[in-house]
Amino acid sequence: MSQNTQQLMLFCTAIVLFVTACLYGQQSVSVLSSALSSTMNTTENMEGRMSTTLNISKPLRYSGAEVLHTVRQMTGTPVEVHVDGNTYAIDPLINKSATIPVSVSASYRPEFIRSESGELLKIAFWKEASIN
Repeated sequence: MSQNTQQLMLFCTAIVLFVTACLYGQQSVSVLSSALSSTMNTTENMEGRMSTTLNISKPLRYSGAEVLHTVRQMTGTPVEVHVDGNTYAIDPLINKSATIPVSVSASYRPEFIRSESGELLKIAFWKEASIN
């Protein structure tokens, strides 16, 4: 084979390898992007802090036990917890027997108040009237 033919074959091989590497890189970026989007959606659904859709099948309701747990869990954080208009902060390490007037069997509607940047400032629980 002549020198020119050999160089042409090497040049064509280099071009094919370069185009293949570019296409593989583009595919890898799209796969990573979709994986990141999936992870973000899963994380948002687990934490309940952000909602990316307006599709709500039923209104969110908390039982009284969940309200009590939330009040105890939020103690020591800058997030205020209001139950029926009253602010409560119970530190389970200081006073284990402290409670708040919550009916364990009742249903409460949560209201999440956020700042303009999306930071959670306050959680308010409102007792719903029972239909009996």
